[in-house]
Amino acid sequence: ISVLIFIGALFLAGCSLQKTQAQSESNQPTQIVGWVENAKIPSVEKEVKVKLDTGAKTTSINAEILEKPDNKSESGGMIKFKFKDGKNNKEIFERPIVRWGEIKSREGANMRRPVVRMKLCIAGRWIEEEVNLADREDFNYSVLIGRNMLKQGKLAVDSSKTFTTKLSCPTQEAP
Repeated sequence: ISVLIFIGALFLAGCSLQKTQAQSESNQPTQIVGWVENAKIPSVEKEVKVKLDTGAKTTSINAEILEKPDNKSESGGMIKFKFKDGKNNKEIFERPIVRWGEIKSREGANMRRPVVRMKLCIAGRWIEEEVNLADREDFNYSVLIGRNMLKQGKLAVDSSKTFTTKLSCPTQEAP
């Protein structure tokens, strides 16, 4: 019986330790940010101005598609694209396609876009989430941070503010 009690005590200690570790990660405080902030994309030399948009479900990045699998593939396959912004930041990325997303354009038409996973640093937090690849040349911001990254990074947007945080990205979390 004492052996069973000892094993049970070890089991409960392990469970409470796991619970504590999980809670400490999720206890990161919510950070208030402005509707425009600076961000860092790994391997892009300079910081990038991003728009934080609570009306957008998924983050979107300006991408010129260089190579992609056929449109019939729902997921899988690699896509090669060039990120560009208005400040001469350019970088070529190659990522696996996670899925294809249906996005409504400004005119209301449905558009099919490839979705990949990317990591960005916003407000000192590295956030890895799904990003759809879009032609954003005609927009003011080459990156639109959607609710998926806002939620993952525990960021709340104050629409009356811009550039509320100094861009400092922890190097140990960079990919």
